[in-house]
Amino acid sequence: MRRITIKLGKPHVLAVAAFLLLSACGKDAGDKPEAKDKDADTPGITLKAEEMESLGLTVRPAVAAQYQGQISGYGVVTALDAIAQADSDFLAAQATATQSQAAAARARSLSTGEEAAISREQLEAAQSKATADQAALALARRKSEAAFGLNSPFRDPEARARAMGEFASGAAVLVRVTFPATGGEAPRRLIISRMGADAKSWTATTIWDAPADPAVPGRSFYAIVRGSDLAQNERVTAAIPSGAPEAGTKIPARAVVYGESEAWVYQQTGPRTFLRSPVDTGRPLNTGEGGDGYFVNNIKPGQKIVEDGAGLLLAHEVNPSTEAED
Repeated sequence: MRRITIKLGKPHVLAVAAFLLLSACGKDAGDKPEAKDKDADTPGITLKAEEMESLGLTVRPAVAAQYQGQISGYGVVTALDAIAQADSDFLAAQATATQSQAAAARARSLSTGEEAAISREQLEAAQSKATADQAALALARRKSEAAFGLNSPFRDPEARARAMGEFASGAAVLVRVTFPATGGEAPRRLIISRMGADAKSWTATTIWDAPADPAVPGRSFYAIVRGSDLAQNERVTAAIPSGAPEAGTKIPARAVVYGESEAWVYQQTGPRTFLRSPVDTGRPLNTGEGGDGYFVNNIKPGQKIVEDGAGLLLAHEVNPSTEAED
């Protein structure tokens, strides 16, 4: 085989070098689209800096939370005039019975002996009035028990006076709650919450069985709620904590968006990348502190989530041409 050797002059060497350089540049240029498409392979949606600014996104770390199962019910704040009337009737009957008993005892002492100061008829009248007043006191006690239950702390004079003082000053309210399904002893703790947008809640620990509510099926309780701003006759929700607390994360309600028949939140997975993740809104956290929210366990505490602007981000993901309104 003959060996062929080609000799190149300096101009030809330069031409070959230029060709090789252009080939390399062409190869890099061909690789650039692949690098540009890298964002397309990243889960979620990647925004430009100007897009993030126009959407007005606010990102904050999710906070740790605990959730405890509960039995839910409804209640109403007992009107103060009803409490005061029942208390007044009982105290008046008690005072009258005490006075008539003392009068009958005095009449008995004055009707004995040779020098009796009163007649037998007068003694019998005093005794009859004492008996009638004792019956009136027993009736007032039964009415109080019918209204406030057999286990009411109002049966104790000191506890009654203390509670009535709290009700009169507004330091406490009496709430009657009913639960559709609960048994056993009265709960040791009740969570009383205001209905509507204001989700303030209070904990009651003075609880006892109430007479059954003919209008609502279930078991009823009375609870003294202290330190609240609940109004008379206001409707409330009630909850009995049940089961062991579960650790997880609280997602603010404003961070949740709805689409495709599911609830979602956006997690920030990169400097400009956001991933839409489904969440369960079946376990609300209405603590009254930090706003409404939901308990979830598929997002870890500290994970950055979009709190404001999530709706616009969803619209931008579904339709990239969507722009935030000025």
